[in-house]
Amino acid sequence: MYTLYDWTIIDDDGQAVLENGNRLLIGNGYMAKRGTVEEADPPCMPAIILGGVYDKHGDRWREPVNAPDPLFTVLSLDGIPFTLAGENLSTHTQSLNFRYGVYSRKTTWNTKDAHLTVSTERFASMDDIHLLCMKYTVSADAPVSPRVEIHINTDVCDLNGPHLGDFRFEVKGQTRTLICETLEKKIPIALANGIEGGSLSSIIEENRSSYLLDLDGSNPVELFVFGTIWTGLDADDPLENVEKSVLRAKKAGWDCLLAEHKAKWDEIWRIGDVVIKGDDYAQRALRYSLYHLHIIAPRHKRRCGNFSIPARGLSGQTYKGAVFWDTEMFMAPYFLATEPELVAQFIRYRIETLPGARRKAVEYGLRGAFFAWESQETGDDACTDFNVTDVFTGRPVRTYFRDKQVHISADIVLAVKRYVDATGDFSILKEGGLELILEVARFYLSSIYYSPERKRYEALDVVGPDEYHERVNNNAFTNRMILMVFETALTTISLLKEKDAIFIEALMAKLNFSEDFAFMQAVMPCFYVPQPNEQGVIEQFDGYFRLEDCSLDVVRSRLKDPKEYWGGGNGVASTTRIIKQADVVTMLALFGDEYSTFVKKANLAFYEPRTEHGSSLSACMYALLACETGGSDWAYPFFIKNAEMDIAGKGKHFAGLVYIGGTHPAANGGAWLTAIHGFCGFSLKNNKIQVTPRLPSHWQEVMFRVLLPDGLHEVTVTRDRWDEKVRGQNV
Repeated sequence: MYTLYDWTIIDDDGQAVLENGNRLLIGNGYMAKRGTVEEADPPCMPAIILGGVYDKHGDRWREPVNAPDPLFTVLSLDGIPFTLAGENLSTHTQSLNFRYGVYSRKTTWNTKDAHLTVSTERFASMDDIHLLCMKYTVSADAPVSPRVEIHINTDVCDLNGPHLGDFRFEVKGQTRTLICETLEKKIPIALANGIEGGSLSSIIEENRSSYLLDLDGSNPVELFVFGTIWTGLDADDPLENVEKSVLRAKKAGWDCLLAEHKAKWDEIWRIGDVVIKGDDYAQRALRYSLYHLHIIAPRHKRRCGNFSIPARGLSGQTYKGAVFWDTEMFMAPYFLATEPELVAQFIRYRIETLPGARRKAVEYGLRGAFFAWESQETGDDACTDFNVTDVFTGRPVRTYFRDKQVHISADIVLAVKRYVDATGDFSILKEGGLELILEVARFYLSSIYYSPERKRYEALDVVGPDEYHERVNNNAFTNRMILMVFETALTTISLLKEKDAIFIEALMAKLNFSEDFAFMQAVMPCFYVPQPNEQGVIEQFDGYFRLEDCSLDVVRSRLKDPKEYWGGGNGVASTTRIIKQADVVTMLALFGDEYSTFVKKANLAFYEPRTEHGSSLSACMYALLACETGGSDWAYPFFIKNAEMDIAGKGKHFAGLVYIGGTHPAANGGAWLTAIHGFCGFSLKNNKIQVTPRLPSHWQEVMFRVLLPDGLHEVTVTRDRWDEKVRGQNV
């Protein structure tokens, strides 16, 4: 069972292997290593996921590469390995220090002669993103001679693999190297590990290192293992780089490397921390959530281009390691406040993948940029037409995420708009941001419909955030987001015309956008966005109010299998008003200035009982809207649900028969959104901080920091007041 302490989470059970893989994850944005023990075999799903490195095996789904493990270590006695499943297991604990991203374990086994204990610490260096470090300590309470074997383990677990081949090992003294390559694009991946230790009797064998330990019953033996990973996306000669990296690490030593790693974390938390007074659990859970955002943030520069954050972070191969709308909508706001250069990188990733978005639009007979629902490194869509497997027949089910969830392009435009509004950095627009906005506007202009009878433009045959109802007309969220794109295109062009008319003229000519610009201006006054009825409720889509109105319990009672998919053509929710996640409520949370408190309350009261919250994206949107309407205490459980999503491990693990487990970065970001934008009422208006305190009744104070162009601002919010201090430019 896990226990959450200040900056530490401890599990003393070891039975929740898949949950602990996520719960105790370490990473540095370049890679992440799951929280499994060093000797874990493939059924435990150990993994080192490399950000932005993908492979496709045969006709299976394309997914991120799970790298070989340079820290793989097995302890044995008389040829019998020690495992957590062995009958001789005595005690076992695992923990994560999420202040500094250090994983630890301590395991004791009973032998006929002694109690044998392994204690380890490991971290993915924040100072050197290619480096994994481990301290492996073996002790016993009586003389015994166990063996420690340290490999670069290639027996990895893949959901849709294998993905690597052409393995070539080499041993040079205490350093072992491996060079291999991905099967699809032949990307080379090189690994090395180097070992330092005390007085040992060692035997070096090809492809591995084996140490016979002479334990005296009093003194432990420490081994330090330094593993490095480079790919052909990082350097022309990754093998040469891993060899140099290991030598540097061994020369520096464990203590120095750990100190450098901690110093980087100190810099991160100095700006990115949030301090809550009056609620110890909320404080711990929120910091844990922010930790999970930091370990997947791609702060490093890639010679092959920019990268973003996948929907499951770097916790595994779920969702094909793809970037969804989660990044722009739920994660980017935190980084926009604390590390805006990261949001610029997310935007540059979308700019660089604009060709893929254009190819997707052409695929569907449309113009402009239709961004991938599941985006990998090229921007081409990894989402398939059959994204769910039927639990009864085992057959793939046709879904419409790829071709009908058109709001993804607008979500990206919103992120660009927010970034420019918050930073005043117009250079991103000239780097390709405005071209992206205009191409998205062109996409919507080519896909909307005109109704002569209603004398309005509409968006037909779409899927909104609520994915249980597919191919609907005039989804309120989607329509409002499309209108936002047109508004953003218009205002951005007008603004840049004043600053650089020559640039605007050249871009309009390059894109041949003049006719589209005139058409867009004509469309905007006639574009339909669903409005509240007399009760203040906005219909989620045309015909939604005609669906069966029943409770969640009734829909659950109709399930014949707990893994059954609720949506699609035959799902138990698809003919009812039960929805997967916040949809209209998300629109109201984003465009709250346009709606009255009466409308917000009416939609909260109507939609929340009809929402399954089957997605980690849902809770924070209900919480944000509740805070705006005086319901901070009502919103508090939704905040906790987001903040403890990866602590409790209660997220969905399957959609149909498809495994979707992993961490939930959108929920992590949603916890910050609720705490800062919701409970603190934080917003930016013309580069000025505004705060409307609305803390939960048991909270005393919240302190957070925001990095603005004029420096670092420290904001303290109490129940009835707030204070702002500017810390200056030197951050």
